[in-house]
Amino acid sequence: MNKIKNKNNNQQKIFLGTWRMGGDIEENPDNDDKRDIDAIKYALTRGIFHIDTSESYANGKTEILVGCAIKEFSRDKYFISTKVREYNLSYDSVIQSCAKSLKRLNVSYIDLYYIHKQNPLIPIEETTRALNKLIDLGLIKNVGLSNVSIDTIKKYSKLLNKPIHAVQNQYNLACRESQRKGIIDYCKKNGIKFIAWRPILLSYPGTIDPYYRTGTYQLLDEMAQKYNKSNTQIVAKWLLQQDGVSIVFKSSNKKHIDEILDLDNFKLSEADWNILDKNFPVQKDVGCTANAYFKVS
Repeated sequence: MNKIKNKNNNQQKIFLGTWRMGGDIEENPDNDDKRDIDAIKYALTRGIFHIDTSESYANGKTEILVGCAIKEFSRDKYFISTKVREYNLSYDSVIQSCAKSLKRLNVSYIDLYYIHKQNPLIPIEETTRALNKLIDLGLIKNVGLSNVSIDTIKKYSKLLNKPIHAVQNQYNLACRESQRKGIIDYCKKNGIKFIAWRPILLSYPGTIDPYYRTGTYQLLDEMAQKYNKSNTQIVAKWLLQQDGVSIVFKSSNKKHIDEILDLDNFKLSEADWNILDKNFPVQKDVGCTANAYFKVS
């Protein structure tokens, strides 16, 4: 049985995403499965206990890879979240999707089951009835919502038999909708975890380089030099210093995983945090609705 290091403060807020492990929307037959499985194992041994995936990643292949990685670990040492897609939100489809995810993951229950995106053609009442059934059966432990506004959170809260566990929206220095529309504050006030997806990839129109390499943004370069850290670490730290904000990032590179975890030995000053918050040159009111990769294949 693999041993897992004790989690430090940051690690309790850092989760491993798996988007594009195994492929994109469809499975990639040339994917390096061993690399992805090893990366998930490595993250677990480094103390990242929360692994995030979806039924739609690589058409289910990603869940299989996660299942292969976690089988060497005791069930109480990891927390699995997966998602049901917007075209599977009818009562029967939610039940069937969950069963398929359980089989691919090779687990008896899912710790956190997200609604990946809303479907205006399927009543929320029907979807939540299925989620309540899955909770009653013990097949899922918690419910989460992804890409949502406060109004949607409230609608689900009224219909679920258990409080919403987490909200996962895109949030980073460029994508500010969750901050500006009070979603983060609402989650904090109501005991809901707020998890930022794509926290360190600034990929919206107007961003010069989504990977903000040295020379892209002078402000980040100056901060990185001041704290002797990488630009990536500065971006991640800006998020992690926010009360109630966690991040889910994807990497199959062990050095990159180490880089994200190496954040406990410095802290942005309040002044520097505010400079990044106010003066980052590209800020968009986006992040609460799904972007281009949510396409029905």
